[in-house]
Amino acid sequence: MPHPDQPLTNDDEEEDLLDDEEEDLLDDEEEDLLDWASIATLYAVGYIRILADAIERGDADLQVDPVAWENTLTAVEGVMVEHIRGRLHGPTAITAEDVQRMRRLRGLGSAALSGGERSPELCPLALQCMESLFGPDWKRAAREAVFYARALNQEFHPRSGT
Repeated sequence: MPHPDQPLTNDDEEEDLLDDEEEDLLDDEEEDLLDWASIATLYAVGYIRILADAIERGDADLQVDPVAWENTLTAVEGVMVEHIRGRLHGPTAITAEDVQRMRRLRGLGSAALSGGERSPELCPLALQCMESLFGPDWKRAAREAVFYARALNQEFHPRSGT
């Protein structure tokens, strides 16, 4: 880098361009991580709300594909870990206990979706997990997320006759 009073040479300009490109790559990586985290969180909250509501109503059809549930909740656990590591930031401070609750919810939901026990713990745990992701605004976020999760679930896991 030349002294501030010296004019830039072609080599200096090329070096500046390379530095800008490296910064853009980091920005793209961070942007991709943020996009992935936002989408995973959105769909996870949607599936959590759909499943909890169906269990609360006593529906025979829990309305969530088991594979979608497992993949999405595993992804959101990863997002939560990235929050703890400081790579992501959101509306709440995620703790290790929040990640453990999400893992517990994933397990309870998987059991219910495979025809096993519908634990009475699932619904209160679902509310805690949604709040840990969105804070006091979790209800609004969940309503919006349900719309997107239902659409995605229908697109990739259509049900016959519905």
